[in-house]
Amino acid sequence: MEWFMFPDEQSRTTGNPNLASHSEVPQASVENMVSLCESQQQYVKASIVSHWQLVEAQDQLGGLELHSSESAEQAHARALASSAHISQAEQEWRLKESMLGVEADPRCSPVLGPEVDRGGFDRSIINDPLPSEADSDNSLPFVQRHEQHLKHFGMLHRWDDSQHFLAQFPHIIREETANYLILWCFRLYAENKGALMEQVAHQAVAMQFILEMARNTQQDPRGCFRQFFQKAKAGQEGYLDVFQTELEAFKHRVREYAVKSNRDRPKGPEQKDTLPSCRLDPREVLESLPPELKACIQSQDMHILQNVLSTMNPQVAEYHIKRCLEAGLCATPGRGPKEDDWETEELKMMEMS
Repeated sequence: MEWFMFPDEQSRTTGNPNLASHSEVPQASVENMVSLCESQQQYVKASIVSHWQLVEAQDQLGGLELHSSESAEQAHARALASSAHISQAEQEWRLKESMLGVEADPRCSPVLGPEVDRGGFDRSIINDPLPSEADSDNSLPFVQRHEQHLKHFGMLHRWDDSQHFLAQFPHIIREETANYLILWCFRLYAENKGALMEQVAHQAVAMQFILEMARNTQQDPRGCFRQFFQKAKAGQEGYLDVFQTELEAFKHRVREYAVKSNRDRPKGPEQKDTLPSCRLDPREVLESLPPELKACIQSQDMHILQNVLSTMNPQVAEYHIKRCLEAGLCATPGRGPKEDDWETEELKMMEMS
């Protein structure tokens, strides 16, 4: 599969015509995608903690109307302290952001390179360990069951339309939706669909803001998402600026990742002599797969395979996909009629929104 190929498997596919990859699509590992989602969550959290709360503190500071001069001074001091604390938090987040390796060698960056720090996987927002196998079974089909709703939300643009849609389908206000939209943005830009990427990015950041605001206020996101839209639609000074700043930053990271992925992609023909010649037994590998992954491999449905992989632990997913590639079970078909139909559908949905 094009999107979830691993960097060390790129050169391997050049020696096998059945595993040929699309030359225009940057290859990225499941680990990279998990790290990208996790890092994007941290960026939005920083925006909520530093900028959004700072605007609220300043509003409280400017709206003090107290009769007692003593109580007014006390409230004024509390507001100033809150503003100072949030400003300090912003500086700390900026320092952490600078340490994420945006300007460093992408091969050493946990966000932009293939060599991802495995220590962050336990905190992945896509693959948090579930308490039981039953819970895993319940969460597994979420994207498959609601993918049309996720795509529809991703193509909306007006605040009223988004709020109405979430009011109608509040069950999609969750981390899986945010992750789906984030990864969709990277895929769209890799497919040279920049306009669609910007559209979906708007909705991805909106969903992340809703979820992070809910965490910050310790509320159910399904019950407080209207608060976000109320502030956004009112165009309150400061609030919309915070959203737009984070949106532009996210789109910049998507573009930067694509550029660095293309630049660091191995040159296949130069590495043919170093390719490993060992192959695994296809039947043995197929029987060792989890049932849901086995069904995807047998059907060769790359779209469903992508959804299944996004719900798995990244280390487990990487292990199984590498074995499938070595056994020749995974193919990367070229662009076909279904992909053309899907691109047309994306454009229609964008125009309707």
